[in-house]
Amino acid sequence: MNVRIVLLLFFLTGLCFDSLAQTQLKPLRIYLTPDSSSYAGVRVNGQVWMRYNYNNPGTIINGEEASRFFDISVRRIRFQTYARLNDRTNLTLTLGQNNINYLTARSGEIRLLDFYIDHKLHRYLTVGGGQSGWNGVSRYASPHTGRMLTLDVPAVVMPTINQTDNILRKLSAYVNGQWQHWDYRLIFSRPYAPIANTQIGQVSSFSYVKSGVQTAAYIKYQFFEHESLVSPFHVGTYGGTKKVLALGAGFETQQRAMWHLNAAADTVITPMNMFALDIFGELPLVNKQAMTFYAGYFYYDLGPDYIRVIGLNNVGGGVNSEGTFSGTGNSFPAIGTGHIGYFQLGYLFGFDKRAEKIQPFVSGQYANYDGLQGPMTFYEAGINLLLDGQRSKLSLAFQNRPVFDHNPLHGIQQVDRRSTVILQYQIRLE
Repeated sequence: MNVRIVLLLFFLTGLCFDSLAQTQLKPLRIYLTPDSSSYAGVRVNGQVWMRYNYNNPGTIINGEEASRFFDISVRRIRFQTYARLNDRTNLTLTLGQNNINYLTARSGEIRLLDFYIDHKLHRYLTVGGGQSGWNGVSRYASPHTGRMLTLDVPAVVMPTINQTDNILRKLSAYVNGQWQHWDYRLIFSRPYAPIANTQIGQVSSFSYVKSGVQTAAYIKYQFFEHESLVSPFHVGTYGGTKKVLALGAGFETQQRAMWHLNAAADTVITPMNMFALDIFGELPLVNKQAMTFYAGYFYYDLGPDYIRVIGLNNVGGGVNSEGTFSGTGNSFPAIGTGHIGYFQLGYLFGFDKRAEKIQPFVSGQYANYDGLQGPMTFYEAGINLLLDGQRSKLSLAFQNRPVFDHNPLHGIQQVDRRSTVILQYQIRLE
C-alpha cells in the first residue's frame, strides 16, 4: 500500500467521522445528593488501527514468510466507572484490553485494570490503595492513553509493562498531593510474579524468586496552571486549553528483581533501579494555536546487558531462519540497561469558524544500551485531526525503527531499518 493511498484513507475517514464530532456538553454522571457533591459516572475510550507494516526480516504470518502486512485492529478499549462517595473519598473501576488483532481476537478476555479507593486525609495529602496506574519514574509511566500527543505511548516509558504489572497497573498503596507549586506521589507495590523464567543466562532477566517491594516516586514543579491529581494519569496534550510547564523527577527500585549467571555459572540476583528527569509544557498562542513539548532523560539499571524487544500490537506470529535479534513483526529493542533520551513536539493549529483542529507532531528516542553495539534510535512523525478535541480524533503516523542482529565479531549491531504507517481513530465519551 503506497503512502498516497494511506493519505487518501486518512481524509476520507475524517469526513466519515465528522458527524461524530459534536461537542459533549455534560459529563456522563448521575448525582447522588441534591448539592451534586456525590456522584457516579462512566467513561468509554477506544482506538482502532489500520496499519501497513514493513515487517522485520524472517517474520512469519499464518505459517508463511511475510515482508509486509496490512491489518485492522483494536489497539485499546476502556470501560471505566467512578464514584465520588463524599468530598474526601473516591472509587475507580476500569475494565479493558489492548491489542485485539488477528492473532488475539478470539481470546475474548476483558481484564480488570483498575480497582482502587482513595481518601483525602488533608488538603495536601491523599492516601489510596488497590490495583491502579499510580506509578513513579517519569511523567508517562502513568500515561493518559486517551489524551496523548503522539499516536501511542512510547514503550521506553513503560519499562516493566506486563512483566511485573498488568498493563501498567500494580497492586499498590500510595500517597499523593499538591502543595503550592509542587505535585508529588509515592507508591509501594507488590509486583506480580513475572512469566516463569527458567532460561537464566549471562544476560540479565526478571527473576522468578520471592522479590522485594517496588518503591517508586515522582515529583514535579508546576510553573503555571496546576494539573489535576484526580487520576494517576498524565495528559499528553490539553488541546491549547491550559498553560502548563512542569519539571519532574522520579525513581523506581526493587530488590531481588533481576537475575543472571556470572562467569562461574553461579546465579546472581540483583536489584532493579531506575531514574528519570523530564519536562512537559503546553503554551497556548494566538489564533487558537498552541505548542506542546516533552523531553526526558532516563537511566535504567536492570542488570547486565538487559534488553527487551517489544512490538506494540505486534503483527508477527514468529520468525524463520532469516529472523534477527529484533524478532518478529514490528518489534525492536526498545528498553534496556543504559541511558535514554526521548522527546515529543507538537503544534496545534485552530480555525476561526470551525471546531476542527490540526496538530502535527514528531517524537524520537535515542538510547545507549549496554547490550547493544551502537545507539538505538526510533523516529515518529504524524498529524492529529481533532474533530472534537480528544473525544473524536483521527491520527496518521509514520514510524521508523531499527533492526538489530548478532554479529559474531562485534556483538549485537544495527543491520537495517523498517517502517510502519498507522491510521488511528479514537472515540472518547466521558
